Amino acid sequence: MSIQEQNTTRLSNQNTLHNSPKKAPDSTPQHDAKMRRRLFAARAGFFTGGFTVASWAPIIPFVQTELSLEPAVLGTLLFGLGIGSFFGMPIAGTVSTRFGNRAALAASGVLSCLLLVVLAMIPGFRIECAALLLYGVTLGCLEVSANIYGAQLEKEAGHPLMSGLHAAYSVGEVVSAGAITGLLVLGVPLLWVVGGLMVVLAAVLLWALSGVSPAEGRSAAKSEGMVFAPARGRILMLSLVCMSVFLAEGAMLDWSAIYVHQVGGVDLKAAGVGYTLFVIAMAIARLMGDRMVERFGRARVLVTGMLLNIGTLVAMVLTDSPVVLFASLFVMGLGIANIAPVLISAASSVKGCDPTSAITTVTTIGYGGLMAGPALLGFIAQHKSLETAFLFIAALLMMALLNEIRVSRQLTAKS
Repeated sequence: MSIQEQNTTRLSNQNTLHNSPKKAPDSTPQHDAKMRRRLFAARAGFFTGGFTVASWAPIIPFVQTELSLEPAVLGTLLFGLGIGSFFGMPIAGTVSTRFGNRAALAASGVLSCLLLVVLAMIPGFRIECAALLLYGVTLGCLEVSANIYGAQLEKEAGHPLMSGLHAAYSVGEVVSAGAITGLLVLGVPLLWVVGGLMVVLAAVLLWALSGVSPAEGRSAAKSEGMVFAPARGRILMLSLVCMSVFLAEGAMLDWSAIYVHQVGGVDLKAAGVGYTLFVIAMAIARLMGDRMVERFGRARVLVTGMLLNIGTLVAMVLTDSPVVLFASLFVMGLGIANIAPVLISAASSVKGCDPTSAITTVTTIGYGGLMAGPALLGFIAQHKSLETAFLFIAALLMMALLNEIRVSRQLTAKS
């Protein structure tokens, strides 16, 4: 590679964050209609991911009660979900490369729905463990497949799409939580609730994907490279930022209710309101995210979101006011919402790297933070305090942001 080509590559990699996708040329009405069908399919994939993730949470208490599981045993069971997802993510790259994104989305989405029905049956401890592990595999594959397809469509469209697609994921979480909780409160048996909703969800997903030809699905998978992109340079930095953000997001899921209860003195029944505000804020911010990226660029959206996360975590440590804690969780949801979409979009644009491999690497390493987060924060809280654990997250986010800025400046200087 010549010096000029090397400089061009460095400049392009630096611009993966500083530039939003270039404008696409004028399209025909037929092309626009085709793109709308494909976008609908992508949204259905993201919605399915969010819906199935949130569907597992209401099943957990039934599993614990039915199988009479001690907390430690339940924790081991739940760890299987994370392990399965971690190994399912690389599978998405392989399936997408070999069969196309349409096949990856259809297979992983339908299997996730089927396995949730098995989990709701609670057939016994061993089968439940096996089903949860497999569910983690299909869920990880589904989430990465959706991101690979979304990144492809964003490139073809020539303008930001990832935040809006991730908004469909957040909406899926909210709809699932509301539907399952509401039906259970009305007295509908768990298996009927989960079974009925999963049948409808799988049918909608397959219907949405029917508007995408197999050839179109395979167009994102013309990679001859590795399933993983080498974790160095831009890919490594994007992966580390993603890992810190996923850790922070997982911390809010696992610890926010406990934090507002123990620190803010909020009643246990109302402690979950904080995470609900966090999720709602994420959905709102993602619905506006594409316009924000198009107007301000990826870099500003990333830096602003990271600073909001750091600021709100520090604010939560400095106060025990329930109002401030709830407000901080809402603001943190606004800040964290568009970071992952920006990082995945940037990874797909790294010069000289296959988009499928890049997205697989960034999301898999990022998910490592989500897996390690609960145990790590629990260890810190056990030996220090929850406040110290939250300050640790803030410090981790700050280090990731500073390293990202440093690498971007080095690339700019070399180019």
